[in-house]
Amino acid sequence: MNTLFRSLSLALLALLPAVASAALQNGKVQVGMVKGTATLFDPASKQTVLASGRVFEQGYRVETSASSTAELILSNGSTLIVNPDSLVEVRTFRQVVSELIVDGEYQKLDKEPSPSVTEIVVTRGKVIGEVRKLNPQSSYVIKTPVGVARIRGTIYTVQYSTVGANAGKLVVGCVKGSVEATVYAANSGPVSVEPGKQISATAPAQSTAAPGEAPAPGTTTQPGTTTQPGTPDAAPAGSVAISMADMDKATISAVGATIAASTSLPAAISQGVEAQAQLAPTADQITPVTVSTPKTTSSDPVATNADGTPTTPKATTPPSAPASTSTGGGNALDATISKITDTVQQVVEKQQQPNPSPTM
Repeated sequence: MNTLFRSLSLALLALLPAVASAALQNGKVQVGMVKGTATLFDPASKQTVLASGRVFEQGYRVETSASSTAELILSNGSTLIVNPDSLVEVRTFRQVVSELIVDGEYQKLDKEPSPSVTEIVVTRGKVIGEVRKLNPQSSYVIKTPVGVARIRGTIYTVQYSTVGANAGKLVVGCVKGSVEATVYAANSGPVSVEPGKQISATAPAQSTAAPGEAPAPGTTTQPGTTTQPGTPDAAPAGSVAISMADMDKATISAVGATIAASTSLPAAISQGVEAQAQLAPTADQITPVTVSTPKTTSSDPVATNADGTPTTPKATTPPSAPASTSTGGGNALDATISKITDTVQQVVEKQQQPNPSPTM
């Protein structure tokens, strides 16, 4: 099992003592500002126009047009901005109940009020996220057909686009806080993305549909190809390219401008991002560092500078075993989250029984 899945499992298992006397429930997602036209798909794929003030739960998808954005405010205090021409699903969002969670006041939280499990799937396009200080026992991941980003906070970007018929490009940026990125086909562990940095990866793509689930509305399969859920599409062996670079001034400034224009977040947040942008290098001052991805899983990824000299990426953890090839990296994550959250719920329900019968 990949290092990411193992660490996620341990983090979620740590929820057990915390929720022994609390209820684990579906979290709420409130729609904030909507600019232009966006569509909401329910779990049965029925679509409605996305409107400000709408509240929904896990299993819903949001699709924006080429000129629209949508602000999603989660009841754990985090905010997700769905950029133009994007398709995003709130696949998993469950949290422990807390009296600090007040409807309509999620953005007033200065930190997450209780442990939660969040999985967002970006099938197409880009999201910008602002996450308040997460509970140490929480898990927050952004999944794409190429890889997954594990978010600890505070401001980040995740973008996914297709490259030909069988591959995709993932770009994960960390404006502030802490982010880790794992590329499924790389056979390497999560790579730490430091503040002001971004990682770009082009690799074979796989279906983001959960096992037994139909493809998301708005997605298509290239003519002549078949995609089984959880099975990577055919692609040339070794066709994985990963690089790390600084986020340039224009990119960071655009994040701040989007937060200012498309969210109800306090102005101090976008102003802080803009202040950081003024300290960032311009695009012509940046030299990306290429991260190689060896086939074996016993060695750390090796990075090389522009002149060919080797460097070592910071905070890179090799896996103890390669990602599952029978279910695919993405759906292994689906199964892990589902199994552990179900286990947590069973413990909660057992603890809530007024006089549980003794086990014979």
